[in-house]
Amino acid sequence: MEESLKKKRPEITVVKSIAKKHIPHVVRVEAVEKGTSTFVYRIKTENETFYFRFLPEDTTFGAEVLTHNLLLESGVIVPEIIAYEEWNRETGLSMMLLSEIPGNSIEDEMSSEKSQILYEAGKQIGLLHNIPVDGFGWIDRNHLNELKAEKANFLEYYSEFLEYDLKVMENHPYSDLEKSKIREFVTMGMKRLDTTQASLVHGDYDFSHIYHRKGKYTGLIDFGEIRGNNPLFDFATFLGFEQDRESLKYLLEGYREERHFSEENIISSEIFALFMLLRFLGRKNKISKENFWFKRVRMQLKVLLTYSIMDL
Repeated sequence: MEESLKKKRPEITVVKSIAKKHIPHVVRVEAVEKGTSTFVYRIKTENETFYFRFLPEDTTFGAEVLTHNLLLESGVIVPEIIAYEEWNRETGLSMMLLSEIPGNSIEDEMSSEKSQILYEAGKQIGLLHNIPVDGFGWIDRNHLNELKAEKANFLEYYSEFLEYDLKVMENHPYSDLEKSKIREFVTMGMKRLDTTQASLVHGDYDFSHIYHRKGKYTGLIDFGEIRGNNPLFDFATFLGFEQDRESLKYLLEGYREERHFSEENIISSEIFALFMLLRFLGRKNKISKENFWFKRVRMQLKVLLTYSIMDL
């Protein structure tokens, strides 16, 4: 999530005490440092592994718990909610306890069966996108009985920071032609990406959240970045941050088993990826050719320029 961490991470001893109230025979508790949106702990028993998550902000996991339950009802393989407390007394934080998705992420352990894993992952993200959300942008965590997002329509979401991000882009050492094309593409995105009905999107869809064991898909994790949006949001995230267009074809083979996805949608996803990367450039306003986001925006622009004018 965009908010910075505000509260102190709970001590291991406190987390272990809470865990013992929900899980028998806790053997070990360890902090998981990966990720920034929540405090995460791995809970080990003799035979099983669970995960505790605590929110550092003054809000609750209610909307995320609702999301997990909706996904499970829809056939999406995600962790099950073992326990949930709107406000945990010992920590003063919202908490939830989840089952483990077995195996490892594709990021941590690549497999020779990657194409089949991604095919199944594509089918699953198709099922996820079938879940409607009322509105666009970040899911409002104050709504515990429905998935409601902060913006009334797509253009309100898309245009919120666009002019600011374009002004920041103008200060970076792109050529005049690059600046013109970046502006042209993201402006084009307003029309190409506009949609009236938002879908649930994972919000951080990449190899680190797609799990497998011995070459077989086992599930999808981490719904701390959920939002309502055009379903292309997740493919744009994948293209913009994984930079792995070869793998996209396997995801789409599975996705098309559940939802329509055209060649035009691929181009629109590439434009959406440029828009997202531009947002990161606007947030990390360090003017330099060595700026990570400066280089990512330029790379994404080069990809878009490979498409013919007729395609666009």
